[in-house]
Formats: sequence, structure tokens, C-alpha cells
Amino acid sequence: MATGKSALATCCIAGIAGLMAAAPGIAQGITLKLAHQWPQAESDYVIATAIKFAAEVEKRSNGDIKIQFFPAESLVKASNTHTALKNGTVDLAIYPYIYAAGAIPEMNLILMPGIWKSHDDVFAFRTSEPWKKIEAKAQDYGFKTLSWIQISGGVASTKVPIASAADVAGKKVRAAGKYMAYALQQAQASTVSMPSSENYSAMQLGLLDGVWTSSSSFGAYRLYEVSKFYVSPEKYSIYYTIDPIAVSMKTWNKLTPEQQKILSEVGRSLEQEALEGARKEDGRVAKLFADNGATVSQMTLQEWNQWHDLFQKHAFPKFKQDNPSSAALLDEILALYK
Repeated sequence: MATGKSALATCCIAGIAGLMAAAPGIAQGITLKLAHQWPQAESDYVIATAIKFAAEVEKRSNGDIKIQFFPAESLVKASNTHTALKNGTVDLAIYPYIYAAGAIPEMNLILMPGIWKSHDDVFAFRTSEPWKKIEAKAQDYGFKTLSWIQISGGVASTKVPIASAADVAGKKVRAAGKYMAYALQQAQASTVSMPSSENYSAMQLGLLDGVWTSSSSFGAYRLYEVSKFYVSPEKYSIYYTIDPIAVSMKTWNKLTPEQQKILSEVGRSLEQEALEGARKEDGRVAKLFADNGATVSQMTLQEWNQWHDLFQKHAFPKFKQDNPSSAALLDEILALYK
């Protein structure tokens, strides 16, 4: 039987343990839920980056932080991911930030066509002052960026290659974002809005003549099987999509400083590798199109400049009209690439 002193000691130890478990800032073993919209395929460099992120976080935390994947919209629909991050029902996500543009209008700028020519332009943007302002808006809304992942976009078609604005006249096309869609409409295209997961059947049934989407989506959704032409973004692209690893601010604020440090450091450490993955992905997807009999070409600088003129005439002013409080931010971004 325990003596009075030993019983008291036992009670004190138990009490201290309980306080430590409840106290904020004390590291506890946690499992974070990471959601994304794509198949869980390591051949996709975006997914491969996230898998490395999860493995390295678990390693550096000595198993304290584990990450569970929920691919293919199994936990939340892609278009609702920003809401799930805000509410904390999703801890982490690989997420096309453009989907948050309804809640954060400045996010339209990261899919604004005709700003960036190359991957290098986009990668440099992640440390720019305009991006810091957009990131602050995201954090105020409810999520922050842990690892910058970018994807370039090409265009696949069934009737003719779409190399210039003249090629879209009279065509039914799926644009990348509302401001590209607006500019294409001014070029006499008929635009259709649909998620990437529906593009295959729409092309197959003739409901679409052309599709703009990211290299990763072209590969993941096998659009090379239903296309005859592909303009690859290997050299130049008229648009890029930013699909970072994001963390819910509700989740972030529950983590200890050491846990936050691990997530941040691991995220940043993977960015350069993700950039190289983006370049390789463009080539990999172009080869898939070629191997399936599509005619593949690459955008030239002259073609890029022609597209830029279209977007400068229509997309940029439309954004400023819709978002007057962010007009100066667009000008600030454009000034970086003059």
C-alpha cells in the first residue's frame, strides 16, 4: 500500500502530466489531414512534392507530426477547399489558389493571363512585395502558404491548333480563369466553365473544341487521349497556376512554435525541387500528347506577345473595373516584368 508521501507524489505527477497535456505550446502527437483534387500518383510532381513534405515533416518531428492524405476530392470538393481551410475542417491542402478568388479577389491576379512568360518569372514572384500583400489577404481569410508550387498551362484542341487569338473565333473553349475567359470572348470564342475533371468527356463528346488547363491536369485527366493538337508551355506560357501546400490558420495557431518551424522549413526546402519538377512536367506531358498521336508545338515569343496584347487590351482593364481597390496591385505586378 502506498504511503501518504508516495500517494501525494503520485497525485502531483499525475496532475503535472495533465497540465502539460492541456497547456498550449506543449508538443503533442498529431495527425494532420491533407486534401487535394488529384489522383495520388507520385508520377505527378505536385503530389510527389507533397509526399516528400509529409515524410520529411514526420522525420524532423520524430513522428510527432503525421500527415494523412485525402486525394481526389475525397474529403472536400476542390472548389470548397478554401472554406474548409478557413473552418479548420481541413488542416493542409494542395490547392489551386484561384479557387479562392470569390472570397479573396486578389487571387485572380495569380491566374491573370499575359503577366509571366516563363517559370523563372513566376518563381521570382513568390518573394515579391505584391505576393506578400496577396499572402497577407490569404492569412487574414484563414490559410497560409507553406510551400510554393507552380504549374504552367498549355492548350489542347480537336480541330486546329490554338496558337493565336484568331484561332479561337467561333470555337467552344474552356478558359483558365474568368479574365482569360473574358478576353477570349472578345476574340469571338464561346467559353465554357467546368472543373478539370469534366474536360475529358466534354472533349470526347465534342462539347469543347479546346481546353486550357495546367500540365498536371492534362496528364492526370488523360486529355491527350481525346485531343489532336497541343500547344506546349515548355518555352513560354500565357498563364500559370499557383498550387501551393497551404495550412489552415486554425490548425497553425494550435501548433507549437517548434511544430510551426518544422512545417515552414520543410515547405521552403522543397520549393526549388518543385520548380524543377514543373519544368520536367511540361516535357513529360508534351511527350504523352505526342505518343498518343497529337501534333505538338511550342509557343513562340512572338505568339506570347500577341496573346499579351489581347489580355492587356481586355483582361487587365476588366480586372481593374471589377476590383478598383486592387487596380494598383495589378499595376505593381506588371511593373515587375517591364
